[in-house]
Amino acid sequence: MTRFREVIWCDGCGAEITWAPVSTPDQRDYCCPDCRDGWTCDCGERMELDDERRPGASTNGPTVTSGDS
Repeated sequence: MTRFREVIWCDGCGAEITWAPVSTPDQRDYCCPDCRDGWTCDCGERMELDDERRPGASTNGPTVTSGDS
């Protein structure tokens, strides 16, 4: 398990884990059972999609609003 400023990173794929990790008896943390078992996972891709769907999240640069002048 790698932690940096209380962030947990998956010991399998390296994705940032922002939910309850799948832990093993040897104190390793994984993002999902597939990653723990050595299979390919898509947690990192799902996290990117979730970030894009959050209100206020924009991949096209800052949002410009007109103010009262």
